[in-house]
Amino acid sequence: MDFFKNKVKKFQEKKLDEILFKIQFHESTRKKLEEEMKKTRISDEKSQKKIKYHFQMEEIWRGNEKKLRSQMKEKE
Repeated sequence: MDFFKNKVKKFQEKKLDEILFKIQFHESTRKKLEEEMKKTRISDEKSQKKIKYHFQMEEIWRGNEKKLRSQMKEKE
């Protein structure tokens, strides 16, 4: 039984690392786009859509992180 618990735990830790990487990616990309918009002072629709997309992806991945962390706590 410990074998399966360890496998599940390692899998969850790997998934958590992937989730944190994706959150970091979307957050940094969104901030970079916001900085570029501030520098150019031009607010075009395409840039706003990209920023909105990355913000939404951040929220989705944060929700996934929360779910996974709660699952990990339940398993302990």
